[in-house]
Amino acid sequence: MLQAVVAAEAPIGVRELGRRTGLPRSTASRLVGQLNAIGMVERTADGLVVPGSALATLAVDGSTPLLRDRLRPLLVVLADRFGETATLAVDDGDALLYILQIDADNAVTAPDVEAERHPFHVVAHGLVLMAHWPNERLDDYLSAPLGAPTDRSMVDPKAIRERLRRIRRDGYVWTEEEFDVGVNGLAAPIIADEEVVASIGLYGPSYRLSPAALPSLAEAMIDTVARQTVGLL
Repeated sequence: MLQAVVAAEAPIGVRELGRRTGLPRSTASRLVGQLNAIGMVERTADGLVVPGSALATLAVDGSTPLLRDRLRPLLVVLADRFGETATLAVDDGDALLYILQIDADNAVTAPDVEAERHPFHVVAHGLVLMAHWPNERLDDYLSAPLGAPTDRSMVDPKAIRERLRRIRRDGYVWTEEEFDVGVNGLAAPIIADEEVVASIGLYGPSYRLSPAALPSLAEAMIDTVARQTVGLL
């Protein structure tokens, strides 16, 4: 969305932004609202969208690419090597936000989630990020009612805390049909300067992507991520 705004030769409307990015108008409007709230874009008097002053915080020397662009080649490698959809997600405050998806060359793939926001506790990416939250934020999140999209969703706070401890120990997490029936996920953190900046992973049909069917996949993915991110972050 930011790229589309910056690339526009003149102030641009939300409808046109949706057309250029391939997003539904409602999604484009929501994203513009979020970007406007943090100064990444601004609205003109007639409601059009222009680049905001906070864009300068995304670059060190005016040429540093955005996170999703720096990591796009890594997602391509993951999708090609492992034959499943590769995704990149970030912490969007009250929900997880998928910012990039690369589909594998496979006849059966999982649904498109790019630009979607999901609850942290029911998707692999969200659990990876939660595992590195400060205690106060985790306590606040777990004290609220937790939705269960499927009968396999984990909603017990004590069980979630134990799961997060395992994620910190192992460096990855599997989810099995916890958000969508028939869809599994695998995710690991992206760390820069000792801080978790994003989560990266794979997801696909549960009959094909699972810890039982692919017991060494998590370690292979983590190794690939480690090697491919040298010098990127």
